[in-house]
Amino acid sequence: MNVSIDQLVKSLLQKESLEQCSLPELTAFAESNPYFGAAQLLLAKKIQTELPEKFEEQYQKTLLYFHNPLWVEHLLNETGSALIHHPPKEDTAAPAPVKEPVAEILQPEEPVLQEIPEPVAPEMITQQKPEEIMLPAAIETPAPQPQVSASGANELSFEPYHMVDYFASQGIRFKEEDKPSDEFGKQLKSFTDWLKTLKRLPVTELGNAISAQAEQKVEQMAGQSITEREILTEAMAEVWEKQGNTLKAIGIYSKLSLLEPAKSPYFAAKIEALKKKN
Repeated sequence: MNVSIDQLVKSLLQKESLEQCSLPELTAFAESNPYFGAAQLLLAKKIQTELPEKFEEQYQKTLLYFHNPLWVEHLLNETGSALIHHPPKEDTAAPAPVKEPVAEILQPEEPVLQEIPEPVAPEMITQQKPEEIMLPAAIETPAPQPQVSASGANELSFEPYHMVDYFASQGIRFKEEDKPSDEFGKQLKSFTDWLKTLKRLPVTELGNAISAQAEQKVEQMAGQSITEREILTEAMAEVWEKQGNTLKAIGIYSKLSLLEPAKSPYFAAKIEALKKKN
């Protein structure tokens, strides 16, 4: 007899026990209530008693409806009868009387008088004055003075490294026929020669070596280096064209055609295309 299963049968099917319910009846009840775990539990118990070969399938399905599989196992295997084991009674013997220890009365011993020795008179301790030890005066020795060598004032016995011609040291010699023929090459050559001369001169003679013509040439070169030159490129014209400013793009193409005569037909075609767009 399974008390828990019978209580479910009474409350759900209004019958006294599970034996009064048929297997088709419980199957129909479980199918009509597919989300009811108690119906699946009653069907599993009925299949366990009548169709044991199909019990495992229904048992695994029933476990899906409950969080505690041990409790489902207990409900399906509960028989309702329990054996009560009584532990054997042990014979308790009367406790043996315990002898109380007899307290012994101890009498205090008489105190023994000890002789106190008389104090000894302290000896007079005389403090001796420490003898003064005369140390000899420290001999002051003069610190050694660094000797300044007179060779520092002499001139260098070798040529400074910045005055050595690197190309000459590597075996590269300048030939007369290799002199530059264009104007820029001549200016560059004269400038490099002037730098070599300037490096070879002592510092005191630098001011006298610079002539008025050299100063004028340096000023002219410096003035040309800082002059503002308009930079014209095809990319700039394309940027103006994309921004919708065709007049500036046409102007840049016109200047480029003058700067690069070989590409003037190409720039002329660009200008005509821009004019057609307008």
